[in-house]
Amino acid sequence: MVTSKFGLNQLKFNKGSKIYAKGDKADFAYYVHTGKVNIYSPGGLLLGQIGEGEIFGERGPSLDESRSITAEAATSCILYPISEKTLKEKIKTADPVLRAILRSLLIRLNDINVKSEDFWRNLNVMTSLTNDD
Repeated sequence: MVTSKFGLNQLKFNKGSKIYAKGDKADFAYYVHTGKVNIYSPGGLLLGQIGEGEIFGERGPSLDESRSITAEAATSCILYPISEKTLKEKIKTADPVLRAILRSLLIRLNDINVKSEDFWRNLNVMTSLTNDD
């Protein structure tokens, strides 16, 4: 970890490096300063790509849960970690309506990730059963 000129901790990852894996403890969310990050379901389905100026990994620390997906550097990237404490303070001081919206969105995000992987798994089963004749 390197400290930037702004006093923030900075993490550097090379292309292909795992940032975290499903089941890992979720202590941080990450702000993408440079580069891109791929998000994968537990079964390896690419769920999305996060780019510069975006945040990922916020679900686990916000909901006191372990990681539900895997994050891997799609390119060389520089990330700024955002601690669980900071996330929770921001959420706690937010308007109650915004807190409810955020919680709802985080729960729905997890549901969508699970459903995407189920769909992908079922599609693979169905295509493996088709006859190529």
